[in-house]
Amino acid sequence: MRYTFAGLASLAAITGVQSHAVMTTPVPRGTGAKQVELCGALVTTVLERDRAGPIENAVTSTDSNYKCNAYMCRGYQYEDNVSKLRAVTAGEVIAFHIDLIAGHHPGYANVSIVNLATNKAIGTPLVNWADWPDSTSGPPRNDTDFTVTIPNTLATACDVGGKCAIQWFWYATGNKQTYESCVDFYVQ
Repeated sequence: MRYTFAGLASLAAITGVQSHAVMTTPVPRGTGAKQVELCGALVTTVLERDRAGPIENAVTSTDSNYKCNAYMCRGYQYEDNVSKLRAVTAGEVIAFHIDLIAGHHPGYANVSIVNLATNKAIGTPLVNWADWPDSTSGPPRNDTDFTVTIPNTLATACDVGGKCAIQWFWYATGNKQTYESCVDFYVQ
């Protein structure tokens, strides 16, 4: 069977295909009751319909129930993800895999430690790409399969769960779309 580009685009629109990229390793935060309470059912539904899609798709669906920041860990709440809390040690190396579903929107990306109270990075990014996805990478790709090292400077800033997250962030500059995944952790 032959498909035209227009036919494939129509099929994508019908099936709601919007996916681009999402962290799969380590297992990132997901949705739950607290997110529905704070972000609203509509925003949560849009985010869950396409876990690898841009945050902007959900933000355009806000209503009076929207009382969260979808640009902090996709609005996924720590309270819904306590079971995924990860204990780490300074100097520990953590492997990451980003599932790149559609990478035709270049931009920049990084992995940072984020203070969850302020939604600001602590220190400099653990890894940074000025041009992501990097079409010259791989195989193996060093922008979808990589490691980060937990800094020695986080002992007090991230000493209990709920204070910090490791955040993978990609901003596609051409279409102005934001993608994020977070892993909750504490330094033991």
